[in-house]
Amino acid sequence: MFLDTSVIIEMMLGDDDERMERILNHIRSELLFISMAQISEVSDWCWANSCNVERRIEQLKEIVHLIPLNEDICVEASKIKAAMRKQRIAKFSLMDGLILASSRYIGQTLLTLDTDFRKAEDVIIIK
Repeated sequence: MFLDTSVIIEMMLGDDDERMERILNHIRSELLFISMAQISEVSDWCWANSCNVERRIEQLKEIVHLIPLNEDICVEASKIKAAMRKQRIAKFSLMDGLILASSRYIGQTLLTLDTDFRKAEDVIIIK
């Protein structure tokens, strides 16, 4: 299962028991993956929320497999972003494209809280 940054942050917060239970139901017996690029999003969130960046990143790396970026993922990410924008998902970002392209590159389903992924078939959106 590939985790979107929204899921990672929700897991760090852990303040919505029902949502956390829905997340856990999807990831309990799964190998977990994130893109190396998501380290920057997690770091950014930590800085904005006065968390210990190094400690949070180390904790994250203990439970997920990091997928490095490569040329194929980067080109596919921009293609995905363009396709989503054509479908009128105005907030779909290049980072969203990188995450989805990375997930697809390794044949995983993406787990997210972000409805910007609603037009993608290989995504589970937790509400």
